[in-house]
Order: sequence, then C-alpha cells, then structure tokens
Amino acid sequence: MSTKATEHLSNSYFLQLLSAAIWDRPLDETLFEGLDKSLWREIASMAYRQSVSALVGDKAVSLPAEFLPPGDITMRFISVIEQTRQTNLKMIGVLKELKKEYTREGFPFLLLKGLANGVNYPEPLLRNPGDIDLLLYQKGDYERANEWLIKKGVRLEHGGAVHNIYQRGGISVENHSNAGYFNNWRYNRRFKRVEEEVLAKEEFAIAEIDSELSVQILPVTFNAVFLFQHLFFHFVNFGVGLRQVCDWILFLHKHQGEIDNNEFNRLASHFALLYPMQLFARICVDHLGAEESIFPFPMVSTNSHAEMVMKDILESGNFGFHRPGKKRPKEKLAGMWFSYIGTIKRSIKFAPISPQHCAVLPLTRLIYRLQKEF
Repeated sequence: MSTKATEHLSNSYFLQLLSAAIWDRPLDETLFEGLDKSLWREIASMAYRQSVSALVGDKAVSLPAEFLPPGDITMRFISVIEQTRQTNLKMIGVLKELKKEYTREGFPFLLLKGLANGVNYPEPLLRNPGDIDLLLYQKGDYERANEWLIKKGVRLEHGGAVHNIYQRGGISVENHSNAGYFNNWRYNRRFKRVEEEVLAKEEFAIAEIDSELSVQILPVTFNAVFLFQHLFFHFVNFGVGLRQVCDWILFLHKHQGEIDNNEFNRLASHFALLYPMQLFARICVDHLGAEESIFPFPMVSTNSHAEMVMKDILESGNFGFHRPGKKRPKEKLAGMWFSYIGTIKRSIKFAPISPQHCAVLPLTRLIYRLQKEF
C-alpha cells in the first residue's frame, strides 16, 4: 500500500473514532478487526497532532478485546486518558480558587473557551485542556487586576494584543481585556463595538463546570460567533486543529434551541465570517458526522474550498505546529523571515476563501513584528 493510501486509510479510522467520541455514538467495531499496527500508530499520531488524544483513545480502548490496538498503543491511550482527566481536574481546582480570589478583590470575569467548552462534550474531562482564559469585562478591571497580581509578586508575561499570561500551580492563566480580535483593522473595530454592546448588557450565560462550580460565560449567540472567530483567526494565521472545531460544533449542538439565528447570521456577515463558517460546517458534516440542522445558517455543498480547508487541518494540526516540510530556523532573523514567507504563502492560498481576513495578513504581521521589535 502506498504512503498516501495508508495516510488516507488511517485518517478515515481516526475520524470515525473522533466522530463516535464527540457524539457519543457506537462504533462499527468490525471495521477495526485485524487493523495493522502501523495504522494504529498513525491513528494515535493524528490524534496527538489534532489535540484529541484522550477522546480518540477512550473510544479505541472501549473496543472488544479482539479489536483493541496493540498493547503498547493501548497503554499509551490509557495513560493519556488519565493524564487528561487529572489535568482537567487540576484546572477546575485552580479555577475555583481564582473565582474566590477575583470575586473577593472585585474583579468579576467571564470564562472564555477552555473548561467552558468542555461541558459540551459527552465526557468533559476528556477534552484536551488548554489555558484558563478570564475576560475582565468591567471598565478598568483588566489594568487593576494586572496591578494587583504584580503587587502579589506574580510574574505577568505579555501574551498578545488582548491578554497577559501568568502561571498558577502549573496552569497557564490569561487575563483578557477583550475576547478576541481580527487581523483586519476594519473588522477588529467592528468586533470591539459589538463586544462592548454585548458586555454592557451583562446578560451572560452560565456554564456549570461541576456540582460546585458555575461561571459566567458570553451570551449564547455571541459566544457561538466568537468561538468560530477564534478558531478561524488561528486557522488564517497558522493553522488550527480539530479540537477547536469540535468545540464550536458541540457548542452549536448543545445550544441549538437558544441561538438567535437571525442575530447569528447578522453578526457572521458583519464580520465577514459567513462563508468560512459554511465551509467548516460542510467538513464537519462530511467528516465528523455533524447534523446539518445544528448550523444556524444555510449550508453549502461540498466544494474544493471545503476540501482544501480539511486538508490543511489534517496536515497542520493544532495551531499549525505539525505542518510538514521545512521547520523554522533557530537563528532569530532567519526564523522571522521564514515565518513571514510562510504568512505570505498562507495569505495567497486562502484568499479565495476569505479575502477580507487573508489579504491583509502579510501587512498586519509585518507591522506587529516591527512594533514588537522597536
């Protein structure tokens, strides 16, 4: 069997396992009878690259004994499942402490993504954990909270345009001044205006993380748009893995009856995200077993753009870290030039999908780099 044929086959098995995990559906177990060890290795590798190892592993180890992966791969899956559970439990513990402390100091927050997305999964503790992202939504609280942390001796690191980062018990915590942003200044201004209007109303939703912890999150309709905006920002800039795609579609699935479809479509068009959303929705239906009915917008047929997006996701992996080919040089200037050339190529490649968000990418990345350096 050729390398491409093997890759296509392993991807097919991987997607079946992932689809069964996120929708809590039974597998056709007989498909895994006598599966070659090299294919299981590829499945495990893809699950790692897409940041969904525990989800895929949990389905794999639930197979009947005669269909299980080889012993070493089964043990690797069992290990990553337990590690993922323990890390999520640790994050929940840290979030409980943060909620008490921030509330005591007068810094109410919204939890963005992360654990708030995990609650939409059939088994929340199997979602691969990331950071704890806290949006300090009241005016001036972002600056005051950062000053408070510094006075406590906490080391803050600049994390980008809208957040700072610090470590708490081995967990990364991000204080956000805004939920997100775009590369395109026009759409960035639009997003900020809408976000300010949404936050001013303080009509927040609630995520029940466990029996002892509930947190405020963005209102459902705006959150449904934001989750896609966030994943698409990463897709445009570097690449994105299926973990974030799963986050979005599981949110849409859980909150299908609560989303204001008219408002969702208005915002999606306002931010020039509707067509990219339709492409991602198409691949979720075609490759991840999503029902078309969960999407609050008209669907498009399978087309070359959708397949190009899926191909890039599978090749690039989580945040584009696993893209094949030459790696970024370690020398600083050579590394910066390598990354910038990659930005130009990515901008050209995906401009037909989203000219508003791709065409400006080389310029905005150049300006950001110059500002950072000088």
